[in-house]
Amino acid sequence: MGMTTLKEMAFLFLCVGLCLADASGASAPCEDGSTNEAVNGTRGTVEGIVIYRADPSRPWRYARYYVNEPQKGELAEAVVSLSGGMPGGDSEKGDPATVVIDQKDFRFIPETVAIRAGDRVKFQNSDAAVHNVFVFDPGNQFNVHMPAGSEHIETFKTPGGSRRPMQVGCVYHSAMRAWVYVFDHPHFQVTGPNGCFRMKNVPPGNYTVEVVHPAGKLRWHKDVEVMAGKPVKLRIELSADNLVKSIRAQESGDKPPAATSAPSEEDQ
Repeated sequence: MGMTTLKEMAFLFLCVGLCLADASGASAPCEDGSTNEAVNGTRGTVEGIVIYRADPSRPWRYARYYVNEPQKGELAEAVVSLSGGMPGGDSEKGDPATVVIDQKDFRFIPETVAIRAGDRVKFQNSDAAVHNVFVFDPGNQFNVHMPAGSEHIETFKTPGGSRRPMQVGCVYHSAMRAWVYVFDHPHFQVTGPNGCFRMKNVPPGNYTVEVVHPAGKLRWHKDVEVMAGKPVKLRIELSADNLVKSIRAQESGDKPPAATSAPSEEDQ
């Protein structure tokens, strides 16, 4: 093998330096496979990670459910969305999508979903017990009896955005709860266990990035400018300072509407 030239050695050091920088995690993409490129040259992306920073003097009791590794703080089931001045073309959409919320082990799984107005949620009951699903928001109101093994599909027509999620409950098991966020645009995402999000194909403009976590009552927002071909990268750190009394715009003490089918004695 011949002697390595100074030029080749400089190139080698550069490559090693880049590898070490990537290994630090400072600029590495999230584990969901997101990249730093915009989808096309006329639009941009808003991407990043949501972190929860624990404060021992103000413990957040829901952290054990949504933060897998306390040292990292990656927050699952946070809803990240854009608001403000969506172009008219972004209101167009294809066929309605359907997401699934299961009732298993006396829990809604997942607890939080985000959809567009006109999309559907298929509720399933995988437990041996009788369940129920109800939403008593005026724009999306239903109350359905769910025997073991049954399913029910509901179309959510009225958007509430990040300020007014549709809270789902079960009349038989009050501890069961879920949230359906309904948007009138496509720029939203629910974080997975790694806390990552990526909203792509965002038209250039000024927006507000909003983050809410309904189970833990966390809220955060920041104004950003999206430019064509240039991603907006965010590291969002939440703490006890972001706790609010209620995620809903209004708190209601209303009782759920009457169920569409009442349970028989055999179902109890």
